Amino acid sequence: MKNYLYICFLILVLSILSCGQSTGQLVLPKIFSDGMIMQRDTTVSIWGTSKPNNLITVSTSWGFNSSTSSDSLGNWKTSIRTVEKEGPFSLVIASGKDRINIKDVLMGEVWLAAGQSNMEMNFDYCCNSTDLSEKELLSANNPKIRMFNVKKNLSHTPVSEVEGKWEPAVGENIIPFSAVGYFFAKELNEYLNVPIGIIHASWGGSSIEAWTSLDVFGELEQYKDELSRYESVAREDIKAREWFSQFRSQAVPSGAFDLFLGEFLGKRKPNIGYMDYFHDDWSNLDHIGSDDIKGKIDESDWLELDSTGRVDNLIGIKNFTGASLFLNHFLVTNTTSQEYSIKVAPEKNMPWGLWEYDVFVNSKKIGSSLLEIKKEDYNFYKTPKEYAIEPSLIKTGENQVIIRVLGYSRMGDISLLSSSKFDQDFMHPWRSKILAEEFFQIEDYQYPYTSLYFYEDNAINIKTSPVRTNINHHTIGTLFNGMLNPVIPYGIKGMIWYQGESNIGRGGPDYENYKTLMPLVIKDWRERWGFEFPFYFSEIAPYFNYNGMLPYFRNAQKGILNIPRTGMIVTLDIGEDYDIHPSNKHDVGDRFSRIAINRLYGGENIESGPTFESSAVDGDKISIYFDHTGSGLEIRNTDKSEFQIAAEDKKYFNAMVNNYSDHLKVFSNEVENPVYVRYAWSDTASATLFNLEGLPASSFSTEFEYQNR
Repeated sequence: MKNYLYICFLILVLSILSCGQSTGQLVLPKIFSDGMIMQRDTTVSIWGTSKPNNLITVSTSWGFNSSTSSDSLGNWKTSIRTVEKEGPFSLVIASGKDRINIKDVLMGEVWLAAGQSNMEMNFDYCCNSTDLSEKELLSANNPKIRMFNVKKNLSHTPVSEVEGKWEPAVGENIIPFSAVGYFFAKELNEYLNVPIGIIHASWGGSSIEAWTSLDVFGELEQYKDELSRYESVAREDIKAREWFSQFRSQAVPSGAFDLFLGEFLGKRKPNIGYMDYFHDDWSNLDHIGSDDIKGKIDESDWLELDSTGRVDNLIGIKNFTGASLFLNHFLVTNTTSQEYSIKVAPEKNMPWGLWEYDVFVNSKKIGSSLLEIKKEDYNFYKTPKEYAIEPSLIKTGENQVIIRVLGYSRMGDISLLSSSKFDQDFMHPWRSKILAEEFFQIEDYQYPYTSLYFYEDNAINIKTSPVRTNINHHTIGTLFNGMLNPVIPYGIKGMIWYQGESNIGRGGPDYENYKTLMPLVIKDWRERWGFEFPFYFSEIAPYFNYNGMLPYFRNAQKGILNIPRTGMIVTLDIGEDYDIHPSNKHDVGDRFSRIAINRLYGGENIESGPTFESSAVDGDKISIYFDHTGSGLEIRNTDKSEFQIAAEDKKYFNAMVNNYSDHLKVFSNEVENPVYVRYAWSDTASATLFNLEGLPASSFSTEFEYQNR
């Protein structure tokens, strides 16, 4: 089997050879390829590799040419002037006898769409609640909108190559692309009537730390320890990946939290059908251990467990997760005298996480915690459950019991019951066989980013395997290195950003790390691109599981607006309380486009809902004033205004609202001397304040609002 480093080398070689653009050593990143869109009427960079110290020439069909020389390592970079006319054009890059011809090049507006899952969500997932997915797939015919998906990549060090391909926004081409990015591009294209290029680089569940260059962390004392450990972590990660690359792998369909959420939503919103989504994917793992379960086994290599029934104690890996079998036998002298059942319960102090099991008697499945249940009856928190054994499965003499566990390799508490109401004894101490280990995916990353790696060679000694360390989408610098660095400094107009959900749990009410880090990140990106590009971001939508911290995080996000050429969209009205991925991506893309059109392209539409400006105490009332009131203020859903006021003691009470069109007055019979006012200050609060143009106000609290100025 090839080790990981050899595979990486092979992939590099193949990626160079597969470009199909050159027979020699002249290579361009794949973002420079047929069908690309270049930022119009400006100066853009082109770069690549060639033989060291070679002359590189760039010739364009629109009349601007350039030349440079590669350095001693073969790296080169030059710049050319683009034009306003859209084309199509072509360009030729040459070095010695090597030539690369790029065709069907359009000039237009190029934007980068990046962030985590709500930017990543594509047309396989989004838009169902607004019935836009099917409509867009049928009507999408926008060849002048071209999309480039940056392939997911984690890296210890900055990489220069990027996997991806420019695709026109036509028909099913839009399915794997960011829905937010697509709708944003569509609105720009309709308004400007020019080609629009969208480069998409997102990773669901990623933290801002992963999108940050290591250079930035060098400036921050609070990340000093993490930065100092980075080199050793990277070394351990390489060793771990080399180890797991030996084995056949299969993606794990979903993680523990998703199953928990499916259960949660199933009980509250049965129409969502989460278990339908999970169930079929998990059934694809039902083949695991089938040979052993069918009796094609040599039981001699199974590990005998101690009284705890934990594999951890045998292999020395704490909280080992993967796929395991647990084996025992029971004796039956008379098959007609009694009925039997198997009772399964989780062990005490089981760690929070995935633990799904199947029960087999004499190779036949008699029960399952996941796969053989009614989908609507799934229970994440396992309770003791008894599974009857069909009498026809019982034979005189020894009968085999196998428990297959996916997740934490814990057998649980297993009892054999009979119709005599007395527990029966198993014949032997329990034994176990490890089938697979769960580890972070090595390449071709797919949510939830872990796979089962199958230990099919019994000679492998797990105890000699390396430390289970991995870099992931939370590790500092990894996504910047693997997904942003390769496209810097491709010519762009600006950036739209939807990220933050994974950082809500990383800080207290002040979110000092985020408020410190995000401005430095934007500054760093702008310096690397070489100009102060527009940066527009989305507030985080409502969701129930943020432990009350969401409005505080939104408050931290607002501080970004102090940075020049930034803008914020509000999603307080289009969230889904019990789904972190609200399906309405059309309005998100539209609101991003409103800001861009107004600020960069001469538009005059209202780009924002009301934004808090100031407040003043007026007796037993508080007057609130806003920017971006448009044609006037509007209160919707008068049953709950989402406004609260408090006296000096900061005990908040729901407030009534008087609307004067250009400002509000709020009051409560419970608060005689109000001092503070806040709006939509909870995880699941929905917008009730809009301007007459239909755009929502953002949450705010006067306890914190003035701190952002």
